[in-house]
Amino acid sequence: MPRAFIAIDIDEPLRQKLAEVQNQLRGTGGDFKLVEPQNIHVTLKFLGEIPNKKVEEITGAIKKAIAGMKKFNMEIKKIGVFPNLNYVRVIWAGVEKGGEEIMALQKKIEKELQQIGFRPEGDFVPHLTIARVKSAKNKERLAKFIKENESIDFGNTRVLAVELKGSTLTPKGPIYNTLARIELED
Repeated sequence: MPRAFIAIDIDEPLRQKLAEVQNQLRGTGGDFKLVEPQNIHVTLKFLGEIPNKKVEEITGAIKKAIAGMKKFNMEIKKIGVFPNLNYVRVIWAGVEKGGEEIMALQKKIEKELQQIGFRPEGDFVPHLTIARVKSAKNKERLAKFIKENESIDFGNTRVLAVELKGSTLTPKGPIYNTLARIELED
């Protein structure tokens, strides 16, 4: 039974720019775990543990949800945090251009998944998680870095597909594999 989620992957040039900022983040001395650059993505929906036999049904729901949707550009700008700068749990890069398309994709996928028994999630904010904060160590330096870099421009990537990903947890972090890839239309 794989742990699974639905995501949009990014291209290598964008991945490298995000990794550069992750390296700069280290300089704050904050207590966080960086997301491995190859694992950075936009999560549309976390599914949790799913039976192998459900993979095909979920893939069908995704295909139905994204039918007729075209490929589009996604622009990644700014650094932000969840829930707020006083209590940082997640550090993310924000989706600027393409955010509306991602919101529409997510809504359609959520609706189709409800038909096959998945619960809807709360508010969805398109983002790419780059680090998860473990404690408040050097919180001020971390907050200063975030404020100084909040309008950083990471660049663009083309959204070509929606992927159903499996996640295997290991002591070194999760290892992702693609269970299904559904291409958007040209």
